[in-house]
Amino acid sequence: MGAGHAAVLLCELLPVLRRRASFMASSQTAEDAVQSACVKLLNNSAALVRHPNPQAYALRAVATAVYDLRRRQGRETAVAELPDAPVDDCAIELCEADWEAARLLSLLSPGQAHAVRLVDIEGHSIDRAAEILGVHRGTVSRARDRGLRRLRGEISFGGCHTGATARAFT
Repeated sequence: MGAGHAAVLLCELLPVLRRRASFMASSQTAEDAVQSACVKLLNNSAALVRHPNPQAYALRAVATAVYDLRRRQGRETAVAELPDAPVDDCAIELCEADWEAARLLSLLSPGQAHAVRLVDIEGHSIDRAAEILGVHRGTVSRARDRGLRRLRGEISFGGCHTGATARAFT
């Protein structure tokens, strides 16, 4: 009785979950909520299988997912009309630099990525980064050095990976 049993159980409960979600939200939001709830339930399949009433547990997960999606949608700001040109000339470049930095950090081990992010991107000192991560400053320094070495090997200065990202790691 593990993840396989939970997957079978969720397949049986899926029509009930979709019906409940459709009562609570629009069709697209309901589908998103059911998918989000199923992912969460499968990630914690042991709790679903052990629960005395798995259907009630799954329905509560769907209700929570609907509330989360509504709250997230409530924070979104509607824009009447998109401008033809960006208001700030470097806004697109900054966004692309953030994406490229995230892509490059995903190539590193978690420790290296945290060290590089905290010290080189967020501007913390090595001591402060060590305090945040709960490790010795030497561990942060070593992880940062190894991460920067790996990033320098990944960046191609003549290609499309130039600009703010390249300058940040040189």
